[in-house]
Amino acid sequence: MTFENFVESAIQTARIIETGEPAVTLAHPLLNGVPYSVFRREVSIETRREIGAFFSSDAMAMELVSQLDGRIDDDALVLDPTCGIGNLLLARAATLPMGDTLASTLASWGDRLAGFDSRDDLVQLCKVRLCMLARARGNFNDEIDPLRTFPQILGQDMFAPESEELLGRADAVLFNPPFGKTRWPEKLGWASGEINAAAIFLDRLTSVIKPTAPIAAVLPEVLRCGARYERFRSMLSQRNYSGSFTLRGRFDPWTDVDVFTTLLARSTTKEPLWRNAATDQEAHLADRYEIRVGTVVPHRDPESGASRLYICAKTTPAWEPAFKPSARRLYEGRVFSPPFVVIRRTSSPSDKMRAVATVVTGKEPVAVENHLLVAIPNDSSLSACQSLIEMLRLPEINERLNDLMRCRHLTTGAIKGLPLITPSV
Repeated sequence: MTFENFVESAIQTARIIETGEPAVTLAHPLLNGVPYSVFRREVSIETRREIGAFFSSDAMAMELVSQLDGRIDDDALVLDPTCGIGNLLLARAATLPMGDTLASTLASWGDRLAGFDSRDDLVQLCKVRLCMLARARGNFNDEIDPLRTFPQILGQDMFAPESEELLGRADAVLFNPPFGKTRWPEKLGWASGEINAAAIFLDRLTSVIKPTAPIAAVLPEVLRCGARYERFRSMLSQRNYSGSFTLRGRFDPWTDVDVFTTLLARSTTKEPLWRNAATDQEAHLADRYEIRVGTVVPHRDPESGASRLYICAKTTPAWEPAFKPSARRLYEGRVFSPPFVVIRRTSSPSDKMRAVATVVTGKEPVAVENHLLVAIPNDSSLSACQSLIEMLRLPEINERLNDLMRCRHLTTGAIKGLPLITPSV
């Protein structure tokens, strides 16, 4: 069955429940994982990546909805600007009051739920599933046309000019944006080139919704801790958005992206954005070490200038307490005088050790590849370097790095933010 045929069959299923047929229950295939399963099977991964169609699990959807508890009224208009097959809107609908009939229930829900998606078939399936949820909750078997319900769930792009009015009326937002990289044709004040689509969608969203509307979102980790998105985070803070975060690991078994959930809301008190306030009073590495990125870009920087000692991630031995480089290259950029520590930038939450380090010693300045971070002790001592690599071996540091970030590349900010811990003897 093609996805198009599946959607058409779902529309007919939602239209009427014949007398004598079993009542619809919450276990109905259209209300569990079957729609996403069919979508993954029948729509190519290339297409899914292009449109960012990776849908929230039921558990994640319920978590995001629960974050709105106590912040909005029952009659609030809740909008999902990238609604897909409707998982987030279904989780919200599960909390809404029922009417006496299917028609009155759907009319009431239709006033309280809104959304956009650029694919009409996904919008149709979203409406079908909401109708089936109403049938299951109310044990209704009335005939309805599911495509004539939910007038505020629309097959259009949230960036379209005609979407702005509805975005501006929303009392709250449920948000699972695309996570892939894209080149955006319009000028952005915080980035250029290939940009994570989630950042672009969140920029647009926070620029048009009303100041009182909270955003319950699942977002890729790179937005929270990636060095390239520091200006993006600053932009959100300048718009007075703050919010805590909860790490969620990999989005789902089919999507290799680490994510976090958050509730973004505007505040006049300039509260921190996506920071662990409990660690703010700790002593950090940045208090005793200067943290830099290696400056040599091997395939871009010309082989010219002075002959320099040179290290890269592949040739630097892990956990060596006194490594003296011998390889050389011509280089005319910034170099670093030993002793210092280098830390491999490529790092995954699945790695046994997140911050693999080496102490670099010797008497000559060293050129360092950009896949290594450089930690220079303020007191220029070898002992401070060796203490640092011992500290980076600690399980507590692995745990803290996994709390700080789950991106696949360590950043200067993550290393600067590590607490100073003295290894026990």
